Amino acid sequence: MNSKSAIRIALLVALIPLAGGCSLFKSKSEWDKAAEARPLEIPPDLDAPPSRGELVVPAAGTPRASARAAGPTGIDGLNVADTVDSTWQRVGTAIERAGDLGSISARDESAHTYSLTVTTKRTRDEGGFFKRLFTRKKVDTITETVNIGVSADGGGSRVSVSGGASAVQRVVAVLRERLG
Repeated sequence: MNSKSAIRIALLVALIPLAGGCSLFKSKSEWDKAAEARPLEIPPDLDAPPSRGELVVPAAGTPRASARAAGPTGIDGLNVADTVDSTWQRVGTAIERAGDLGSISARDESAHTYSLTVTTKRTRDEGGFFKRLFTRKKVDTITETVNIGVSADGGGSRVSVSGGASAVQRVVAVLRERLG
């Protein structure tokens, strides 16, 4: 036997205990000794599905279902210390004077409501860092309908705004600025 094979055998004999040595350094913590707990029990009164109408999904085609299908909706409003008729007139004037807000598509004086078409432009980046560095941002034009209603509220009026969340925020900001 030559010296090279004797060195190889010695190395092999030395490596065998090291290969199994990982179990020698294993921790003996409480976590490793923990036993599995029994599963949770469901109380008998929670086995049946809810019988009240609080979790009922509306049928397709109803106004509520179609409004939710359009995307995230927002509802907001403000109180004005004025009569309903006067507040309705002031809301119309404020919308018409805010030229970049949108256009009134319908108005109903007897119901004190407006339907407003709001156009919003949003920029978005596409691609990675270098693509965004050397290309133009894409501009999306989004058209949303916002409904505005004026109703009596105590000694004044309540202006309610509903529609797409971003459009509602814009309309309410303009109305707060102009109606005070």
